[in-house]
Amino acid sequence: MTEHKSRILIVEDEVLIALSLKKMLEPIFTVETAHSYEEARMLLSHKLFDLALIDISLSGDKTGLDLAGFINAGISIPFIFTTALTDPGTLEKVTSLRPAAYLSKPVEKVNLVTAIQLALANEDSIFKIELGKQIYYFQSKDFLFAEADHVYVEIHLTSGRNQVLRTTMTYLEEVFPAKYFKRINRSTAVNPYHVTKIINDKLYIENKIFKISKNF
Repeated sequence: MTEHKSRILIVEDEVLIALSLKKMLEPIFTVETAHSYEEARMLLSHKLFDLALIDISLSGDKTGLDLAGFINAGISIPFIFTTALTDPGTLEKVTSLRPAAYLSKPVEKVNLVTAIQLALANEDSIFKIELGKQIYYFQSKDFLFAEADHVYVEIHLTSGRNQVLRTTMTYLEEVFPAKYFKRINRSTAVNPYHVTKIINDKLYIENKIFKISKNF
């Protein structure tokens, strides 16, 4: 099983700068780019990223500060600001949005990669499930999908070391980090991070196909 690279979204309205940043990061991470607030918001709403790299001074009505507010309100991934602005007013606004880092342009590769790796390392990606006296530990990105069968739920993992738990989907919804655990029908939940495509009411993860219910 190949290890999944962390996914980075670069939000930068200057195309040449975006390409330069992408070139710095691509050997290490999976990278996508957006050139406006609207484009970035659409991508963040439909795909799961591990971190966003945001230019504060995006052109248009909405800036990188607005995008950071959107991330804080509903997506909860770390983000790093890049900017040529270092005035006290900008710094005050930036601090209140709680970025993982703040990098001045022009950005150097070693500083960029280090800041991203530190931000990702600080993410709490391991969680536990307590069932009676049994405690199970999972890594968020290792989770592929879960399937319920009567009083049992089988947790499928990228490592292949699947776990069968005597529990309910409802309970797992409460304890799994929400962004990694999405119910798609009564007996199935998937990790959006591993979804390869969705066609009509069919969802694909690796070589498995799942049916999406209209009730979920």
